[in-house]
This record gives sequence, C-alpha cells and structure tokens, in this order.
Amino acid sequence: MDGTGTPDWFFWISWGCPTLGALLSILYRRRAGKPIFPKVPADVRYVDRRGSAPFASNCLLVWVTADTLEIVPYFPFTLMFLPEVYGLERSIPISTIRDVKRPRFSLSNVIVTYGDEDRRLRLTVRRPNDLVAALQR
Repeated sequence: MDGTGTPDWFFWISWGCPTLGALLSILYRRRAGKPIFPKVPADVRYVDRRGSAPFASNCLLVWVTADTLEIVPYFPFTLMFLPEVYGLERSIPISTIRDVKRPRFSLSNVIVTYGDEDRRLRLTVRRPNDLVAALQR
C-alpha cells in the first residue's frame, strides 16, 4: 500500500483494463476490415463530418455516394467497441431506401426509412436539405 491507503496493484488495474479494451477493439476492427481512422471517399455527393444519431452526438461521419449512405464514427469513437455496442456504423444501399423525411418536431432533422423491415435511422446533420437531395437522386 502507498501512503493513501490504496493497494499498489490498483494503479495497474485502473490503467490496464481500458488499455486492454482499446487494444482488443483495434485488433477486432483490423480483422473485420473496419477502419480505425475512417476516410471519406473522393466521389461523394454529400458529406457531414459532425453528424449525430441516437447515442452519438457530433461524432459521426455521414456521406452519400452513388450507391450507399455511410455512417461511421470517427476516431477515438471507433475504439472500445462503441460502434458495435451502439450500432453506430451503417452502410445502407441507396436502392433499399424507401423514404427520407424532414420531421418538424423532432431532435433529429432527417429520418431515413430503409430495408424490407422498414428500419428507421434518425440523423442530425448540418445541411439536412443537401442530404435529402443527395439521397433522392
């Protein structure tokens, strides 16, 4: 024990567990082919570097290409299995998008309905009209 009454091993546990979690999440992402430092492709129709969704405030990269709507958290939110736990990563083919709405009374400013089960994705972006236009092309 040190002078404060804390066991000596407590220091190593308090630093070791988060470090191990970050290293394991990096290893998992590498093996799954997921980026740790995501990059926006060159051929995008729309990009927002500070998008938000439920459980993610201003930490998402949102972009639209000719084929997909991509939502990916940026570093350091790619660590500690946060994207997997909270479902922060989405790759939605444009062909499966059924509806794009701009709700009046909601914290989200764009709602995308997609898939056969009518799944909904609520997003908050800086230029919602541009996102809607990019998805409706």
